[in-house]
Amino acid sequence: MGRKRSTKAGVEIAPAPPPSAKARLGEALKAIAIGKVAGLTVGWGVRLYAAIFLGAAAVFLTVAWKSGPQRVLDAREYASFTAAAQGRIVESWLAIEFDPARVGAGGFWRGSARATPCAVVEYEGDWGSPLRRAFCGKRLQFNESYHLHDVGEMATDVPFDWPREANGFGVPEMRFAPAALRWLAQTPQPDADRDALAPRTMLGVLERESDRPDDVAIESWAAPSRAFPLALDPARPAGAMPKGLVDGRREAGSVWLVSLMPFAAGALLWYFGMGIFLPAMHPAARLFFTVLPLLALPWWEDALPRNLARIHPDVAEVVGEMLESVERVERVVASDPDEATLAGGEALRFRVGGGAYAETLGRLRFAKPERPAKSGDEALARTGGFRDAPGGRAARSGTRGALRQAEAGQGGGANGRGPLLPGGGSRCRARSGKLTRRASIGR
Repeated sequence: MGRKRSTKAGVEIAPAPPPSAKARLGEALKAIAIGKVAGLTVGWGVRLYAAIFLGAAAVFLTVAWKSGPQRVLDAREYASFTAAAQGRIVESWLAIEFDPARVGAGGFWRGSARATPCAVVEYEGDWGSPLRRAFCGKRLQFNESYHLHDVGEMATDVPFDWPREANGFGVPEMRFAPAALRWLAQTPQPDADRDALAPRTMLGVLERESDRPDDVAIESWAAPSRAFPLALDPARPAGAMPKGLVDGRREAGSVWLVSLMPFAAGALLWYFGMGIFLPAMHPAARLFFTVLPLLALPWWEDALPRNLARIHPDVAEVVGEMLESVERVERVVASDPDEATLAGGEALRFRVGGGAYAETLGRLRFAKPERPAKSGDEALARTGGFRDAPGGRAARSGTRGALRQAEAGQGGGANGRGPLLPGGGSRCRARSGKLTRRASIGR
């Protein structure tokens, strides 16, 4: 028989005292450490599982915020924008962003590159000296179909234009982070060994693909410089915004009711995802750290992908693209000129007649007509407006020699495919039809 445990009569055992605040804090920190160690030791499977839930939740919650509370806040903010001003673009560029470390072995850097049109707008009013404000628009993938001469809007109903030279031609400009441009200039392109006429570096390929002087010239002369209408609060003129953007967001409407469904789905996925990410944490502490990031929901589009990349970079990249697409064509970010995207980046400009075209188009002097031509015949008759640059017969002889070299594929042209313009004669004929049509309608 086992021994019985005896106690003294009349003696009561006191209950254990509740843990102190210091002990509870230590338990919470210990749970965080255990969860972190578990995430590192269990492997990528748990991190992937958590990242998928958190990423999906971020998309639903961002949709809910943009379609509901954000519209209400915008309508309230822009209600006081009762004054208008006519701005003009004094500086513009295309901000090209990519991380060289994320480029694969194949060197396809455009797959992860994003292009954002930015402009510095100057406007005047009764407040005194002119003011300047920068705007950056939609952030799209910078693929091979992204042409500089086609950029006419930075967002829906928000114009964009390139600075014009005295001859009326626009000057497209790209800007890069120094490390990104250095990577392009130092990285050989894959076809360099197979094609003697191909550019040797990634930067050379980019310049060949982006320098399209005929397209820029036609687009520039076919339409005048675009104005930039602004709406502003008379009490705060320095905070002006594009008029097209303000007009589209003055009314909140009833669309915000629809945001309840994605908010419920997003909150549920977020709760499950945080439970996977912090499995050993005390329920109260886990609830606190689940709710805390939701307070920064308005800034998730930029901040969440960066933080999610610490859990799983690949999922974070996909989620970042999905968050960008929520408001892809309406995105406008206003700031001081010095704070705009890549405002201080390395510039790459494409002037008509510059670069690889210096010995061909660069030898010609263009004079923009004072008024648009009324017909194609009149436009053709005006070709006398193209005059030789200073140099006379010697300059003309040098130009003819450069054209012959380009036609023979010996380096006078931009890419060995035509004597004067990239793409050769067939492309010139196609573009000339477009120019004739525009001239005939008086554009």
